Amino acid sequence: MTDDKLQLRDVVPAEPLLSHPGLPWWAWTIIGVGVALLVGLAVLLVVLHRRTAFSGAEPVDREQAHREAVAAIEECVGLPRREAALRASGAIRLYLAKVCEDPSLYETHEEFLARHQALQRFPETTREQILMLLSRLAAEKYDQPGISAAPPDFPEQPLSVLRQIHQQSAA
Repeated sequence: MTDDKLQLRDVVPAEPLLSHPGLPWWAWTIIGVGVALLVGLAVLLVVLHRRTAFSGAEPVDREQAHREAVAAIEECVGLPRREAALRASGAIRLYLAKVCEDPSLYETHEEFLARHQALQRFPETTREQILMLLSRLAAEKYDQPGISAAPPDFPEQPLSVLRQIHQQSAA
């Protein structure tokens, strides 16, 4: 038995002891191409969905939007100043959002004033009138609530500016 320890034996092969290296290169190529095709298909579906969403938008009925804005402003007569200013400002901003696609409805008054491209499609005089009206309405909205009614020229000035916007947005 002691002679057994000193005796040299054959080398044991290491391959059965090593872990399998994984998939062959051609399998990884097939997986890579499959993933690329899935990503490409997903991008294509997103692009097609966006195109149909934008092209499927219904055209805006300018006259209906104008009638709704006029009605909202006329309903403000007799309301407290703050409430009347809030509703009139909202009606004008909603009209601008619907017809002129202006994002002012979703901005604060300060953001609207700071945006340099705001209302660029209108002449300078109309832009100034809109800005002055919205500034006046903002001052009324954010002031302390009062019990006095809206100013005497209240429905005329917003309606006049709305008429100008409506006429010039058609051009």
